[in-house]
Amino acid sequence: MGDANYILNIFDEFEGSHIFKKRYNKAKKRASGGSQFDSKSSLAKAVVVTKNGLRFDLGNPKFKQLKLPIYDELYRTFLPYMNDEILDIVERIDSGTGSVDLQRYYFLVGPNRHCSSQAMSLSHIVELKQQRNAAPLYYFPDLSPRNRLDPAHLTFRCQRQMQRSPDMLLDEIKWRDAHWLIRSRHHAKVGFDPEHIGLGLENKERGFAHYAKACGTDLALSHSRGDRRSNEFPLGMADNLPSVSNYLIEIASSYALQVIEDWEWMRGEFQ
Repeated sequence: MGDANYILNIFDEFEGSHIFKKRYNKAKKRASGGSQFDSKSSLAKAVVVTKNGLRFDLGNPKFKQLKLPIYDELYRTFLPYMNDEILDIVERIDSGTGSVDLQRYYFLVGPNRHCSSQAMSLSHIVELKQQRNAAPLYYFPDLSPRNRLDPAHLTFRCQRQMQRSPDMLLDEIKWRDAHWLIRSRHHAKVGFDPEHIGLGLENKERGFAHYAKACGTDLALSHSRGDRRSNEFPLGMADNLPSVSNYLIEIASSYALQVIEDWEWMRGEFQ
């Protein structure tokens, strides 16, 4: 931890059998400038080319077309927050886990001209996501005075502090008596099916261990960036983790059992 620049590292080296190896290579191909950007990136999957340029694909079941009054209000209200012209807006539906019931909108942002490879590479999707207080705050209301910030502002601050480099757009606003987070979506999105990790279909011997170590490394780097004045926080965590490791294992095991019990209950309810 003597190197002050260590927290600016990224986790991008994977051995040949690592379950992240294929996903990382896919992500690089889907990033802007990659060989699959025009076909496999999040942007390419979300838009269609029309005579007026790029627009959201309304045949996508994740998108809901907006009526003109709300479309115009969104356009006028949020254009100053964007880094280019707003080309299109849709409502994003059925997204999230704990926030699945909250509203969110997608803005297609880029140069307002007929579609070309350059215009597409300069375009991106910006998400407007309604925010509410995190569930643990109900049980720990006085854990930190910073939790008294409105939920969008708190998320904005945490992401800005913990990211290695900031999102292209990251902001927050109060609109329609609710708090909203404004953030860029990334082109290079890849995912796992749960069985690839939990059942080791990608790597039967070390699949879950690969996943846990990668997530732990990435989270450790992120949290270390929370206060960039010094490395006191990561050093303090390193000193204290051995004494609480058994307790953390007990909590994780208890949570795992609770998830299994909940799943069995839900399966019985819906059969």
